[in-house]
Amino acid sequence: MKFVSVFASVLAVVGLSGCVSYRTAHGYVLERGETALTAQTGVDTKESVLAKYGEPSVIGTFDRNAWYYVSALDASRAFFRPEVTARTVVGFHFNADGVVERVETIDLADAVDVKVASRETPTRGKELGFWEQLLGNVGQLPAGGLGGQGGPPN
Repeated sequence: MKFVSVFASVLAVVGLSGCVSYRTAHGYVLERGETALTAQTGVDTKESVLAKYGEPSVIGTFDRNAWYYVSALDASRAFFRPEVTARTVVGFHFNADGVVERVETIDLADAVDVKVASRETPTRGKELGFWEQLLGNVGQLPAGGLGGQGGPPN
């Protein structure tokens, strides 16, 4: 009887652990005491921003004087897909001398939902089924011929 009650308790705890929500942070995480990423325009430089916040998440591809620090918080429950609860992108834009010109902050409220095209580009050739892919090379000789030597036997 005691075994059954212990087993039921363990089973209940394991079952309820699936309902626990998980929170994960990605990208730049604010240090203790920090409330936001800031820089004084006209005063801070690339070196001072680098010393305060470390390497940026992204440096602009076409404008190397634009640094972006990206952070995101996700929450998920059990086996469901994670949901983004907070996302912030802080962009530091520098002039040619490396001094901060402007700082812009974009958060989840500013996000735009981008629809990804689900169409596929057709390709030429034969579409192989499961069994053709699995058994397609059975009976084929290696590229080097028998014995691993290149060319026909003498």
